[in-house]
Amino acid sequence: MRTSRKLLKQVRRATLVALLFSACINILMLATPIYTLQLFDTVVPSGSVETLIVLTIMVGTAILALSLIELCRDRILMRAGLWLDHVLGQHMLENGLKGNASASDLRADAAALRHVKSFLTSPAATSLLDVPWTPAFLLVLALLHPWFGVVGACSALLLLALAWLHGAVTARVQAECTRAGESADQWWSTVSGHSGVAGALGLSPGAAGQWERFNRANVTAGYALAKRTSFVRAVARAVRISVQIILYAVGALLIIRGEIAPGALVASAILLARGIGPLESLVTSLRSVSMARQGYSRLKALAPDVLAPQVGRADFAALGRITLHEATVCYPSRKVASLRAVSLTLEPGECLGIVGSNGSGKSTLAALLAGAIAPVSGAADLDGVPISRWQRTAGDPPIGYMPDEPALLDGTVHQNIARFCETSLMSVAKSAMRAGVHETLATLQSGYDTHVGNAGSALALRERRAVALARAVHGAPRLVVLDEPEIGLDGSSLRKLVRMLEALKADGVGVVVATQDPRLLGLMDQIVVLASGTIQAVGPARDVSARFGMNRAAVQEARVH
Repeated sequence: MRTSRKLLKQVRRATLVALLFSACINILMLATPIYTLQLFDTVVPSGSVETLIVLTIMVGTAILALSLIELCRDRILMRAGLWLDHVLGQHMLENGLKGNASASDLRADAAALRHVKSFLTSPAATSLLDVPWTPAFLLVLALLHPWFGVVGACSALLLLALAWLHGAVTARVQAECTRAGESADQWWSTVSGHSGVAGALGLSPGAAGQWERFNRANVTAGYALAKRTSFVRAVARAVRISVQIILYAVGALLIIRGEIAPGALVASAILLARGIGPLESLVTSLRSVSMARQGYSRLKALAPDVLAPQVGRADFAALGRITLHEATVCYPSRKVASLRAVSLTLEPGECLGIVGSNGSGKSTLAALLAGAIAPVSGAADLDGVPISRWQRTAGDPPIGYMPDEPALLDGTVHQNIARFCETSLMSVAKSAMRAGVHETLATLQSGYDTHVGNAGSALALRERRAVALARAVHGAPRLVVLDEPEIGLDGSSLRKLVRMLEALKADGVGVVVATQDPRLLGLMDQIVVLASGTIQAVGPARDVSARFGMNRAAVQEARVH
């Protein structure tokens, strides 16, 4: 089984192979300064053309091998980054949804993955792999002459100091730029996803102005970041050029004194350029390295992979007991709990109606029973296992759910009903027929192949709710939870809904309906009455109806054909 840690381990192995290739590349880089030394110390004094030819062939072979190895190293890093983005990204999203991760956590995980992938596929990765070999080149410089080693060491220290300075002066601005950019992008996506409604509501000037304020902060922080980065880059370039000039000056003085040959000066220039080159690149890419390191740490610290309950469908068909024990649900935007210490038991195949005034917690209780949310305290279990875990098993979940706001994803009607799994058209159409919405969906422009648009924006509300209802009964659910399914239905459609609920009851499928419509409550075995997030009454439907004056006889009207 693939896990986040195993996938990251494979990328670490690829990075170690790339590091080994970097060792070969840096060793082969010594061929050029050695060739220069031999050229001035051996070939020129002796005048041997044969030696020149042999040395040239040898260094040409080394350069060819270096190029091939460097190409392989870059391919390894590039493929590792793209593979990680593709495989781990899918795994993270699936595991995050299974673990009921928050939207902010999922976005942060995706950003961490992008940082790691971008780093592995950028020149910053190869520069970082070459940095460990800088001391080796400086040591060779010192062997040519101690003063060369001093110049190289001083230049390396200066560039390292600049790299640290760049990180220090840009850390806060980079964070501000990232936050502002995310806010601007999120606002743009939100408004563009509801462009028609936003325009009709007169939000055009205000929405554009709000985006401009978000983007202004992004542009301001980006400009400040670019100025500081540009300044540090210019200083680093000036340091490199100055160090090369100093090296030539020191080398010329040593040649005049007869302490080195001209070939040593040329070789030292090549060694210095190669030794401090990665450090110069590191100066401006240190932020990228830091963000990749933070992203890797976040990916490594991901929660353990969620393991779904291992219960076969044949065994599961006989189960379906819902138990709520002192379940409490709190939304971050509210001061008080939406549900407080709710305890409830629903036997397999039993039908439950949820009633209450607006804001009483009906939708919250329905979402809790469907596993869409988890209690902050207490328990909400299906056969002794948290409902939210059951709902995140592979394949069709044991509980079908239709929220009051249809949650559709960009894709076709077929894909949304089948939950984006490989399922035949007949299976999808059968679910729509079972839900009584086949005629509605079949008359769409492309039938079940009609694209619903972003959040279902291409469909009317009645059509979106039809897709959500067909999805709720798709597969073989043991319980179907519907939140105000009667909204937007005419008399004929409501009668179809009632017949569907009767058929589910006849098949032994449990039903939970949050509604105020007495025609639906008449089908229920139990009714729970909510007020301010607490249960006011629960019991047999006949008793609760009589106590609260509900008209169960109204269901007969919906059954008339």
